[in-house]
Amino acid sequence: MAMIEVEVKCPIDDPKGIIEKLVQEFGAKYVKTVFQKDVYLQHPSRNFAETDEALRLRTSQEGVQLTYKGPKIDSLSKTREELSVYVDNFETILNIFQRIGIIPLAWVVKSREMFDINGRVVASIDCVQDLGNFLELESDIEDIKQIEAKREELLSILDKLGLSRENTERRSYLELIVARIRGT
Repeated sequence: MAMIEVEVKCPIDDPKGIIEKLVQEFGAKYVKTVFQKDVYLQHPSRNFAETDEALRLRTSQEGVQLTYKGPKIDSLSKTREELSVYVDNFETILNIFQRIGIIPLAWVVKSREMFDINGRVVASIDCVQDLGNFLELESDIEDIKQIEAKREELLSILDKLGLSRENTERRSYLELIVARIRGT
């Protein structure tokens, strides 16, 4: 079954300060730190930038994961359908894709400190190579009717952390890296 991921992302200057606030004000519990290396793939006849989709192959301590991300379905956050599956071998899967014309577009490399807020929200402090630090707040829902309430819950966490709703970033790390490369 496909899940809908409701996500709010915001650039941050003081990751340690945000972590302290998450723990003190929300009782956030440290879960783990992961290092993720993602390659975003481009289809030979379908422009994912135009369709607002993504196909990602990720390697981390947790294994190798292939993820399809559907178009954003909310104009105020990064809410979208995601389908993921774990696969056995990063290089083999990448090689298979390349042989059928699905080629690497860009790489995103980051370390992610993950925190749980009351079993309802995952707060991640991301240090993204060549982009900087970000706070991501995310939660999965099953019913599209829950988007507005979940988005407001995430935005209220930003408010309490002293981060501006106007400073949220809807673009993915891939979109940010491509914009940086193009100088836009």
